[in-house]
Amino acid sequence: MNAGFFKRSFSTLIDLLIVFVIVYLTFILFGRSVLRNQIPDFDRVNDFYQEVLEVYNQDLEVLSEEYSAAITLAAGDKEKEAEAQLLYQIKTDIIRNQNTIDIEPFNRPLTRYFMLNISYYAIGFLILMTIYTLALKGRTVGRIVMGLELKGSVHIVSVFFHDIVFKYFLIVLLLVVNLNLGIIVFFLQILLDMIMLSISRKKATLRDIILKITVEKKGYSHKSTI
Repeated sequence: MNAGFFKRSFSTLIDLLIVFVIVYLTFILFGRSVLRNQIPDFDRVNDFYQEVLEVYNQDLEVLSEEYSAAITLAAGDKEKEAEAQLLYQIKTDIIRNQNTIDIEPFNRPLTRYFMLNISYYAIGFLILMTIYTLALKGRTVGRIVMGLELKGSVHIVSVFFHDIVFKYFLIVLLLVVNLNLGIIVFFLQILLDMIMLSISRKKATLRDIILKITVEKKGYSHKSTI
């Protein structure tokens, strides 16, 4: 019997967690240092940026306290409360505009570092997931835990396209190019899989149909094809 959406989703979630934990550990051990070395004077730039943010937050906190005190002193006088609100808004806008000017020199290097982080996780995930999936020939930890197995035209090439190319490649590519677009496509793919597994008589996704592979519950078969 073919597995439904939730069993397949939990299987995928388990595998995602395993791979992301490993990628995160590599980032902590050496990846972060390598990426920071790509940004000239990263430590100095980051320290200055954090100082600017700290001063900005302190200024906003002082303004908030002043505003609260002014409202208290107004004692319900609507005109005075309105004046306090207007003064608070004017001062807040000034501080925010000044903060935008202050952080401008740090935006480009820190944005580049942020994008390098995204690329590291995305590409690292794709490479590691490929090795992990192909080394186990599709019999991943997630599928074992959820009692699932691949059936049909199952071989190293079909597993690669089924579990990597059609499942993750486009999303990872978009995440590197445009983070928001990648996230949107990720959720659209989940929605499409949910619809296909719900309305399809054989409970098959598009990649299942194209590659002639099914994901079945192990309890309904005594012979593994992998």
